[in-house]
Amino acid sequence: MAKKVAVIMINYKKYADRFLQESYDSLLKLNYPRSDYKIYVVDNLTSLETQAKIKELAPEAELVLSDGNGWGYGNNAGAAQAIKDGFDDYFYFVNMDTVFHPDSLIEAVKAALSDQKIGIVQSKLLLHPPVNGRYMLNSKGNRLTYLGFAYCAGDGKEDDAGEEITDIVSASGAALLITREVFLKIGKCDESYFMYHDDVELSFKAKLLGLRLVLAPKSIVYHKHEFSRSIRQLYSIERNRFKFLFEFYKLPTLLVILPAFLFMELGMMPYEIINGWFLTKLKVYGYFLNPKNLAATLKKRRAVQATRKISDKAMLNGMVGIIDFQQINNPVLKYVANPIFNFYWRAAKKIIIW
Repeated sequence: MAKKVAVIMINYKKYADRFLQESYDSLLKLNYPRSDYKIYVVDNLTSLETQAKIKELAPEAELVLSDGNGWGYGNNAGAAQAIKDGFDDYFYFVNMDTVFHPDSLIEAVKAALSDQKIGIVQSKLLLHPPVNGRYMLNSKGNRLTYLGFAYCAGDGKEDDAGEEITDIVSASGAALLITREVFLKIGKCDESYFMYHDDVELSFKAKLLGLRLVLAPKSIVYHKHEFSRSIRQLYSIERNRFKFLFEFYKLPTLLVILPAFLFMELGMMPYEIINGWFLTKLKVYGYFLNPKNLAATLKKRRAVQATRKISDKAMLNGMVGIIDFQQINNPVLKYVANPIFNFYWRAAKKIIIW
């Protein structure tokens, strides 16, 4: 019997107008038993207008009404409904700005079933539309620096067409598959992350249990990724980067990376002032100076550390010391910052033995 899968995507305001039709149509063509997967569209900050649009564009999908917002909030709401409906062997969390290869779901499930130690499977993401008839890579897993900067591995580069299931550092939330058992065991999505690093947070909770995160290269999803949407969200990106470091790293590791962390913060300050980001960065610092937020972060840290089954040395395996992202073409980053931080990381890795 095939595994029951809930395909869960989130709508926010006008997303359905822009993306739902093509994504939904491709989901109906999956090479997976139609009775064994169900499509859930979570309407965050729902309105009568968006409800009507979703029902019009995706009549067979289960509409989940949500008065909250954020990636984690929507996915938790969709998973809760899927559990009630019995489509809960796997949750396939996907973006709406996607088009699915017919084999995307079945190949993701095959990868998950190939090893009991696999906790999360990511589909290979290719940029849509193609360029000169060729699809370029968007993500074959997310890369992560030791200072918490996350970016897509392979973005904008040629697809290497590899077919072996490979381990990755972190899974992209644009298309990841997770079992109900693992999802509930790690405490579901952390809704406080709201947007950005939420997939990193989910990935590392699974990793701390000693589970593998893998890329299923035969599971292909085409992603209409717009990088310009991301760079306007500096507050969430930086706040959540800090949250991730504080919550997941052991104290000795935080002390080891502290000089590099401070050097980065001071080095970025002139750039942030010139670009008008400095006040936003001050709000990030202010978030952690708020006693309520600090207490919540420390509480989450204790909960995360209590689940730990691997060392920091193992958890940090695969992290890098450079940011190598094609859509950030900054000569200072390439020729000054990256070499310095990479050298520091090479030395720090030898120190971190706990």
